[in-house]
Amino acid sequence: MPNPFPPSALPPGHGNIHLSLLPPSIPTFSHLSYTYPLKLLLSTPHTLPPSTTIPQTPANVPLLFLLTYGGGLVAGDIISLRITLDPQTRLTIATQGSTKIFKAPSSSTSNTTPRITSRQDLHVEVGRGAGIWLGPDPTQPFAGSWYAQKQVFEVQRGGSVGMVDWVSEGRRARGEKWGFEGWKGKNEIWRVDWEGKKRLVLRDNVFLEGGNIAERMDGMGVIGTVILMGGLFEGAGAFFVEEFRKIPRIGGRNWGAGGIEKELSDVERWRKERLRMEAEDGVLWTAARVRGLVVVKFGAREVEGAKTWLRAMLREEGSLHREFGEGALMCVR
Repeated sequence: MPNPFPPSALPPGHGNIHLSLLPPSIPTFSHLSYTYPLKLLLSTPHTLPPSTTIPQTPANVPLLFLLTYGGGLVAGDIISLRITLDPQTRLTIATQGSTKIFKAPSSSTSNTTPRITSRQDLHVEVGRGAGIWLGPDPTQPFAGSWYAQKQVFEVQRGGSVGMVDWVSEGRRARGEKWGFEGWKGKNEIWRVDWEGKKRLVLRDNVFLEGGNIAERMDGMGVIGTVILMGGLFEGAGAFFVEEFRKIPRIGGRNWGAGGIEKELSDVERWRKERLRMEAEDGVLWTAARVRGLVVVKFGAREVEGAKTWLRAMLREEGSLHREFGEGALMCVR
C-alpha cells in the first residue's frame, strides 16, 4: 500500500514557522511545518483590543505549543526550529510541561569517544514592530544526560523579545540533584538595522558540566534567566529593575520613627508578602539593564518556588498577559 503522507523536505526534528499579517490585521501562518520528534500545536489565540497608540496592532496573538513525542529528548535527538515574524505580528510559544532530557548511553572510558548529546536550536527573525514571548517550562535533565541548546534572535527596529530559560536539578523524587553530565545553554540577540546589518547586543551563556555540579549550586534546585527587550516588554523590564532596587540590602536600616508603623499601600503589602515568600522558598535574583535590554538571573531551592516568584512578578506588573495572553503564563502555573 502506498504511503498516504507525502515525503517531507525537512530533516527529522526540524520545523519552520512563518507568521504573516493579512489585511486589515489578521495574523496568519503562511508556513508551518515540522517533522518527528518535533511537534507544533496551535491553541486558542489571545484577542487584542484595537489600539489607538500602536499602529497596525494585530487582531490576536497566536499561542503555539512546542512539544516532543514522549515529552522529552533521547540521546542523539536534534530539534531545530526556525521562526519568522513579519512586521507587527506577535507570537506566544509555550510547552505543556518540562522537557525531559533522557540519559545518554554509557560511553567508553576513552576520551576520543564522542558523547551522545541531545540538542535544541532555535532561530527567530523578528520583524519591525513584531514581538515574541518564549515561555517554556524548565528543562529537566536526567542523571547521566548530555544536553545543549542555542537560541538566536535577530530583531529589526521596533521588535520585541521576551523569554525565560531555566533548568532544574532533575528528578528530585528519585534523589537526582544536578546529576547530569552536561547542560549548555546559549542565548544571542542581534539588532538588525535598515540595511540588514547585524550587531550583537547580548550573548548569554550557561555551561554546567564537570564533576560536583551539585556542590557548586549551593542548595539551588533550579536556575534561570529572563531576557526582556523592546517596547512590548519595556514595562516588565522596568518593573524587575525597580523591584530589585527596592530589595532591602544587608546592613540597611530603617531610620523612620521607631515604633510607628505607617499604613502600607497595596503595592507595599504585595512587596512585603513577596519578600516573605522569596525568603521562605530560598529565591535569589538580580536584574540589570544591558545595552537597552533587561537581564534577570534567578535561582530557587525548588521549581515551584521559582514559579511562585516569577508568577507573582509577572502578574503584578501585568503587561505580559495583557499583550500576549494568559498562555504566556502557562510556564509558571
